[in-house]
Amino acid sequence: MTHRQVTADGSFAKYDERGAYHWTEIGRHPIRHNAFTAERYRIVASRAALKGARRVLDYGCGDGALLSVLASAAPGVELHGFDLNALGLEHARRALAARRLVATLYGAPEAIPSAAFDCVVCTEVIEHATAPDRMLEHIAQLLKPGGRVVITTPIRLTETPEDVNHVQEWFPSEFAALFPPSRWRVLSHEQVVPCAAVEAYFWRPPLFLRVPVFRLVCNLLSIWFGVNALSWLRLRPRLFMMQVVVAEKV
Repeated sequence: MTHRQVTADGSFAKYDERGAYHWTEIGRHPIRHNAFTAERYRIVASRAALKGARRVLDYGCGDGALLSVLASAAPGVELHGFDLNALGLEHARRALAARRLVATLYGAPEAIPSAAFDCVVCTEVIEHATAPDRMLEHIAQLLKPGGRVVITTPIRLTETPEDVNHVQEWFPSEFAALFPPSRWRVLSHEQVVPCAAVEAYFWRPPLFLRVPVFRLVCNLLSIWFGVNALSWLRLRPRLFMMQVVVAEKV
């Protein structure tokens, strides 16, 4: 087994195209802020339960934005990040240094110390891996006995992933099978939908006197222009449907 088999592919075009875009998505710009990325990071930081933890590793840290959220959630925790993407790590180094956040970053799996971490977080990475079971085995090797992993991935809704960057997606029952009791004690397995178009369609906000604003817009587009707004606006709620597993190493 090679280390390349247990990790996601190091090529990730978004860093070439968009730079350190995760930092932008958790920033305070009213348009560029991405509420779904911010909510995902908040969920991960919450489930990590870092109070009392000494070291945390972001496995697949990319540009390092999640590390800043973890630092805010648990001041004083020792931050570590790993990613195969050299450009992503360079963005991480610059962004973290600009914010005076200290983190140890690794660009190769073999450089990460074994049995060294109280918690490993891995968010929206495993779906990019060619051997997810081996990836989880590697994460287990990095955790101390009883250490915690928090891992998120999209919920599978189609036969093959619509995102061309995803190697595989899972239904919740399929994903649960990746955590055998011989290696993991699963503490929770949540299905989270930070946003869904169906809920928005039927939403009756008190702010607008409970008028279903989004439904009204959709219906007018349907009546007068003969288009389905969800398709016309290219809304893809599946991208915001994720599952979160919190488990402890046995």
